Amino acid sequence: MGLKAQEVDTLSAASVFGVKVRPVVPAAEQVYLPLQSAAPQQMAAVLQHFTGVQVKDYGGTGGLKTINVRSLGSEHVGIFLDGIQVDNAQNMQVDLGRFSTDGIGTVALYNGQKSRRLQTAKEYASGASVHLTSEPPLLFNGSGGRFRLRGGSFGTVNPSLVWDKYLRSNITLRTQAEFLTSNGRYKYPCFDTTLVRENGDIRSLRLEAQLFGTLSDGRWNLHVYAYGSERGFPGPVIRRAMGFPFSAERQADQDMFVQGGWDQDWSERYSTSVKFKYSNNYTHYDTHPEKNPMAMPYDLHYRQNAGYASLAQSYILADPWSVDFSSDLQYNTLDSDVGQFVTPRRATYIGALATRVAWEAFRAAAHLVYMGAWDWFDTPDAGGWTRENTYRDAWMPSLSLFWRPVNYLEFDAYAKRSYRLPSFNDLYYSQMGNSSLVPELAEQYGLDIRFSGRKPANSHWDVRVSPYFNRVSNKIVAIPTSSQFRWTMLNIGLVDVTGLDTKAEFGVNRGDWFMEGTLRYSFQQALDHSDSDSQTYGNQIPYIPLHSGGFGLEARYGYWSLCWDTSISGGKWSRTANIADYYIEPWSISDASVSRLHYLTGLERRGIVPELTVTLNLGNVFNRPYQIVQGYPMPGFNALLSMELKW
Repeated sequence: MGLKAQEVDTLSAASVFGVKVRPVVPAAEQVYLPLQSAAPQQMAAVLQHFTGVQVKDYGGTGGLKTINVRSLGSEHVGIFLDGIQVDNAQNMQVDLGRFSTDGIGTVALYNGQKSRRLQTAKEYASGASVHLTSEPPLLFNGSGGRFRLRGGSFGTVNPSLVWDKYLRSNITLRTQAEFLTSNGRYKYPCFDTTLVRENGDIRSLRLEAQLFGTLSDGRWNLHVYAYGSERGFPGPVIRRAMGFPFSAERQADQDMFVQGGWDQDWSERYSTSVKFKYSNNYTHYDTHPEKNPMAMPYDLHYRQNAGYASLAQSYILADPWSVDFSSDLQYNTLDSDVGQFVTPRRATYIGALATRVAWEAFRAAAHLVYMGAWDWFDTPDAGGWTRENTYRDAWMPSLSLFWRPVNYLEFDAYAKRSYRLPSFNDLYYSQMGNSSLVPELAEQYGLDIRFSGRKPANSHWDVRVSPYFNRVSNKIVAIPTSSQFRWTMLNIGLVDVTGLDTKAEFGVNRGDWFMEGTLRYSFQQALDHSDSDSQTYGNQIPYIPLHSGGFGLEARYGYWSLCWDTSISGGKWSRTANIADYYIEPWSISDASVSRLHYLTGLERRGIVPELTVTLNLGNVFNRPYQIVQGYPMPGFNALLSMELKW
């Protein structure tokens, strides 16, 4: 028997979102599977369905969107596309707004340690991780595709195309294109008046091409990606003596990457996986003081380059005992025309040694990860910036266990340590850098208890209870100085997080009827324990609600489908000082969608009947005013009409 057939996962508490198809999911995972036609098209909307997750959203289609998992911070969450990390050495912020579900088969969130054969070392090193996996090719008699056109509120127009074709018997080509435009103008209440959000427009274009191939006992892929956007930053809504300030900040991005991988089973015991990536990211930031006299004049350009290579090896010593070793190398550069900029360079090595034993009812895995980063920079034009080059390193062990004592009950536990290296922004900006920063440490402990059943045969239910504890120390924080544009970076933080995630699901299938429901709840007590003499000691950290959750319901009858989802967030604070001035009110919002599938029998070709799906998505149905980030009001009621043709 080949190695591929013997692969067994040891997974910590995880969530999986099936966007287009229902994948085969190991029992230890948590599954959320909406109907195909009603699946959200934006990645941030998908991740909001997971427990223990906060998605920071600065409003509108073009607003920045980042993810925070179990109060670890977005810098501890790795975003992986087909096993290769999407990263940003400049500030470690990955904007989820740039990702669409087009061409994506599943979105999986791993709260603890994902343990699977032939992982990259970066996958082992992430505190939490989001894995985006390309969907299988849409092939009918050698080719297939999908065209979708969405449009609606706030001047949104969003066409996209996915087209797949067999080139040879073992090679498939996928091409994708997506265009998005939105004026971002939506009304919101503010004090005693109603205003319209300004400077929140976006125009973006995404182009992709992928090759999928097979060899004898092997698989390979190649992915070329290009993205360009131009958008406005509306800024926070702050009332001042002369009224509401106008924001004219603009940002233009041009991002591209080429990545690929090759997995090969050399024997029944030994397998390898090679992955590589080159990325080039350009950003232009402009404050336009001629339009907004209150703005400080900035016209800045940044360009990042990154090269990455990974080799993972797996060997089965004796069934069911296997050993893996992964090595990753990465080189990052950042250039800018900022005055007195130091032009940093970073070379990073990550090595991971993993071993696991796996029986049907019990699995155990242990991992040891080493990370080392060497930084150096140019000094001739750095205005006296003469700090020495620095090497930073860290060790990250982890352990995960799985036990199924009976068919309807499973236990999954993990303990791990992860580090966040300081970003280029943290270290080397001439106005804010601190080359003495040490890596930020996160210690994670979690238990996942899952009850499930399938009685009678045409129904199922699943209940998951997940307590956890996280400790984040040496937390990297920014302290403002005399100007809001000048900051001092320090290691001063210690945060203890005690939490509980729960999720219950059920499904019923009665002939033409199908119904599935989800109930989710999260408790997160994330307390600042940095300084026992501080007035903020023991306070809840910013943007973490003590209670959050929601419920969803989806139903299908014949060619019709209906989805409803309500998200609820308790009150939270925008600062560690838990006082009324920084309090963000609790909120709940509901989204709904209805869709109808049509078979276009009159356009049948080569035995294939094209499918047309028309979907109406309604966001914030009850037009509730709310904020996720203080000062950034979110849109009220909105509607999008989508028409999708699949052939």
